Amino acid sequence: MAKKIEMERLPLRKIKANANSRLGPLDWIIFVILGLFTLMIIYPFYNALLISLSPERVVLETPFLIFPKEITFDSYNEVFHNKLLWSGFSVTMILLIVGTAYQLFFTVITGYALSRSNWFGKNFVMNMILVTMFFGGGLVPYYYLIVSLGLYDSILVMIIPGAIDTFNMLLMRNYFASLPKEMEESAKMDGANDITVFAKIYLPLALPMLATIGLFFAVGNWNSWYNGMLFIKTAKYKPLQLVLREMIVTSSTKIDGGDNKRLYSQGLQMAAVFFTIVPMMSFYPFLQRFFVKGIVVGAIKG
Repeated sequence: MAKKIEMERLPLRKIKANANSRLGPLDWIIFVILGLFTLMIIYPFYNALLISLSPERVVLETPFLIFPKEITFDSYNEVFHNKLLWSGFSVTMILLIVGTAYQLFFTVITGYALSRSNWFGKNFVMNMILVTMFFGGGLVPYYYLIVSLGLYDSILVMIIPGAIDTFNMLLMRNYFASLPKEMEESAKMDGANDITVFAKIYLPLALPMLATIGLFFAVGNWNSWYNGMLFIKTAKYKPLQLVLREMIVTSSTKIDGGDNKRLYSQGLQMAAVFFTIVPMMSFYPFLQRFFVKGIVVGAIKG
C-alpha cells in the first residue's frame, strides 16, 4: 500500500489592497465638500416644497424647516384651480412644441448649408450670423421691428424672432462638417440629389445632435417670458413663466382677480413654482444621455 505523502502547506501571502480601492484623507475631504455642495443645491428645492405644503403658522414659527410638522394641500388646490396659470400652461405648451420644431428646422438646415463646400456668398452669410453673437441692435430698434411686423400682442412674437440660435447652429455645422464627404459623393453617384442626401444620410446620423439642441430649445421655450413681458398685454397670450413672475413680483394672493380663499402668498408662490418646474424636470432625464455625445461631436471641427 502506497504511503501517503503529506506536503507542507506553504503560507499564503497577504493580499494587498488595491491602490484604487483605498480611500485616503484627501478623498474623504473631497466627499465632504461635494456632499455639502449637494445639500446646498437640494435644500432650497426641499425647503420650497415644505413651504408649499405647510400652513402659514408653521412656516412663521419655524422658518428653517427640516421635516413637515403639518401638511396641507390648500396652496396646490388654489394653483390647480387657477384659470390664468392653466392658460399660461397652454401657451407655454404651444411654444414648447411649435417653437422647438420651428427653431430646430431653421437651425439644422442653416448648419447643413454652411457645412457644405464653398458656394457663392457662404462666407458673407456666415460672418453676418456670427456678428449677432457679439453685437445687437438694441431694445428700441427691436421694439419698432416687432411692431412694424405686426407681432405686437401676439403669441408669434415668442416664436418667429428666435428662428436660429447661433451657438446651436455652429454645433450643427461642425457636426455635419465632421462627417465623411465620401458618403455624399457615393450617394450622388447613385443618383441622389442634395435633399435626398440630407434627409436620408446626414439627418439620421445627426440624431444625437438633434436631441441635444432640441432639448436646449425646449428648455428655452419652456422658460420663455422676456418677449412676453415686453410685447404681450393680453392675459390669455401670456406664457406660464410670465404669469409666475407676475405672481412672485406682486406677491398677489388673488392672481386671477377672483374672490379666492385667503392663502398666504409664500406658500402659493412655492406651489406655483413646482407647478412650472416639475413637467420639464420629468422630461429632462430621458434625453440626458445624448448631451455628452452630441456636444462633444458637434464641437469638433471637421
